[in-house]
Amino acid sequence: MKKYLNLILIQVVLSIISGILIYKMSLIGRIGIHLLFRKYMIFRSWWKTALLLLLIQGILIFILAFVRNFSSKKKAQWINYIMVLVGIIGLFATYLDFTITSHRLMKNSFHSGFYLFWIGWFITCGWFIFTHQKHFSENREEFTTNEDINNITKQ
Repeated sequence: MKKYLNLILIQVVLSIISGILIYKMSLIGRIGIHLLFRKYMIFRSWWKTALLLLLIQGILIFILAFVRNFSSKKKAQWINYIMVLVGIIGLFATYLDFTITSHRLMKNSFHSGFYLFWIGWFITCGWFIFTHQKHFSENREEFTTNEDINNITKQ
């Protein structure tokens, strides 16, 4: 947990800023959410939006940390690159949604909040790609024989 504290703090700040930006949607967006799309009421509260975005980022951090700690280095890198690809697809889908659908009527701050979320996604993926820590497979290679394991267990 301690080794991920800086990343978590960065994600907290980005989630708060994103939540505030999304909250500042246009009047048309507020009316639409209030009257037609009630399932999106969470976006009318900045702190609920920030918590939702932080939860998503926390799940991403947990998945990447779990994969890093309990799989080989090569497999962990592949999962990281797959998550970057998911982020690229999500960013592109967000861009298309904001340019083609009625979401284009929302304010730029609303759009910026979601783009900032994807920037946070890429920061998390980059953190796990570029920081070097021991992987599970590197820890296993330290004990090459049964004799080494027996010596450790006897101590």
